[in-house]
Amino acid sequence: MSGPGKDDLHIVRYGHPALRRKARKVGRVTADVRDLVGRMVELMQAARGVGLAANQVGIPRRVAVVHIEDKLTPLIDPELISARGAEATDEGCLSLPRLYGRVERPTHVVVKARSLSGRTFKIEAEGLLARALCHEIDHLNGKLFVDGADASTLYWVVGETEDGETIAQPTKLEEALKVFTAARGPHA
Repeated sequence: MSGPGKDDLHIVRYGHPALRRKARKVGRVTADVRDLVGRMVELMQAARGVGLAANQVGIPRRVAVVHIEDKLTPLIDPELISARGAEATDEGCLSLPRLYGRVERPTHVVVKARSLSGRTFKIEAEGLLARALCHEIDHLNGKLFVDGADASTLYWVVGETEDGETIAQPTKLEEALKVFTAARGPHA
């Protein structure tokens, strides 16, 4: 599997071409794939995220990890099989840090994927897990949460009160994306 080496795997930010690339199927689950999943889990946990797709580490392969309610789920070649219901709630992304907006997602999904052993399984999910699965599968299809967000609801998290309440600053999509584009360095 080509991509960043062990020492330079990092979460890429908005503007990196891998985020807009449709990921290629993995096929056979090898030791390299299992190693990639392990490194992605470490990165996701260090960033305090609930999900991470391989596109977000610059590797456009159909690999994702989701960690909801103390359950870690690695997904190899995941596919959304069915979806029903709809709920709009705030969502963010490790590749667009501190930016949030309201996104409508299905309330119930069925996803087919393969495990680290290569076995096919189905996961039926509701609530946050359903949202996270859809978010990560979108990443693998080259889509970001801002593509489906209600533009009038976008905001930056700029801090927290002493009571733990979020301090938010409304923003426009174009302005927010400029921040990431301007901040991108040669290795973003």
